[in-house]
Amino acid sequence: MTEHGERPAEPGEVCTCGRPAGGRFGDTGYCGRPDGGQRGPCPFCGGPRHVGERCPRYQVRPERAPDDLTGGTDR
Repeated sequence: MTEHGERPAEPGEVCTCGRPAGGRFGDTGYCGRPDGGQRGPCPFCGGPRHVGERCPRYQVRPERAPDDLTGGTDR
């Protein structure tokens, strides 16, 4: 782990946009795509996207994958 809390993603971890995490940032997953997954409803609560903040229901290691998780397709 680096001084900023970065570490490789572990299997099953997801980004705040719902895609599989592939990067870093401690207990906030990052998929490596800067678009933030701004299309469609929030994959964690089903409501509108949380622009500028993560969903209160977000978990880096969810008990189950978000319903609309498709492995990094156009979102």
